[in-house]
Amino acid sequence: MAEIQPAPSELATCSAVLTLELNAPEVAVPAPLAREAAARLAGLVAADLERIVGGIARFTLVVPGALYDQTEVMRPGFPLVRALEAVFHGTVREAGFVPQLIALGCDDGRAFTLAALNPERRPGAGPLLMLPLVLAGPRTEIDALALELEDTLLTRGAASAATRAEAERAFGLPMRHLSYATLGDLCALLQVQLEQAGFAGLWQLLEHAFLGREGACDVRLPAGNRFIFAQGAVHTPFWTFDDWAQAGPGHALDGEALVAAYLEWQRTQRQYCMGLEAYALPVRVALAPEAIDATPAMLARLQLAQALTGDYLVETVERAEEAGAEARLAITHQFDEGLGTLAYTVAAYAADGRRLGLEHHYPLTARGPNAIAEALTARAAEHNVIHPAAVLHSPHGRCLDPAIEATPAVRH
Repeated sequence: MAEIQPAPSELATCSAVLTLELNAPEVAVPAPLAREAAARLAGLVAADLERIVGGIARFTLVVPGALYDQTEVMRPGFPLVRALEAVFHGTVREAGFVPQLIALGCDDGRAFTLAALNPERRPGAGPLLMLPLVLAGPRTEIDALALELEDTLLTRGAASAATRAEAERAFGLPMRHLSYATLGDLCALLQVQLEQAGFAGLWQLLEHAFLGREGACDVRLPAGNRFIFAQGAVHTPFWTFDDWAQAGPGHALDGEALVAAYLEWQRTQRQYCMGLEAYALPVRVALAPEAIDATPAMLARLQLAQALTGDYLVETVERAEEAGAEARLAITHQFDEGLGTLAYTVAAYAADGRRLGLEHHYPLTARGPNAIAEALTARAAEHNVIHPAAVLHSPHGRCLDPAIEATPAVRH
């Protein structure tokens, strides 16, 4: 009597990850493996899972012969896992459900046919790389397997010596420890890491996005930063020093405390934006609207506010009505040792010495300081840059100040 095949609607998947702790803090992520090497490694992975939980032959196991940075695996909706599921569903459409081991490799240095599986191979990855995998089969059996994996892998999920040796040989990387984990395990570990490092708010945003939770996630931080995740993106207001000190989060602070507090706001803003972008959460930075506490109102204002694009923002403080041609720029490099470049304060002068305008140029990206320098160099033939020993501001006026041109310079 022929065995009855489960219908596609009766099939389900669960996932796990082989984590590879390297002996180097940063590495160049290797290219995907050729088909034969991928098949050898996938066979050892299947043997590991059989030893740890048993019954693996009842399921289809999909294993890519590639390594990924943690931020590639941990993304909203877990797209790498979804891509592996798509590979499985493609086999079901062609032949029905047949338990099998599917090892994905690339011959002749080519990329995966499914583009979503190609590792980004960004420089400076490590010391933890990951190999995701998917198990598929009848829903009731997969549900039981998923529970067993959650209960088992974190405590008994060490990979075999044979798997470690093959991974080292195939990828050409020295490895310290290999073990299996679920996505739930990885989320829990990431939460602990971020909270211990003082980034509990970042974890709230990531968790909301990873798990596709409904509604907005509104994170407000002690330094005055605000991040609202909604509709697939994180919205955050950007405050210049002057606006921050006069109407924004720093408006109630004493004038002498403004610089230290704003530097903390900027440091936190940069750290959160870098963290969010690393995990592929789109960040929309907008000019700060009026301060509103209610989440729906603030979100609506941020969505309507001008989005900041490009490498830097120019804040015009003053501009002469009949400015005329600029003959010289006096540039104050507003710099902090812990933060780097905060802004460039630019005073423009006519040939007769009249000041034509005052601006603050704020970097918005890592390339921002260089982009500002290039633009200012091209703007006027004569320019001088002053590097004061501290961020210059007026406590009474609650604004950034240009340096007096006789100010002693400190080169950075």
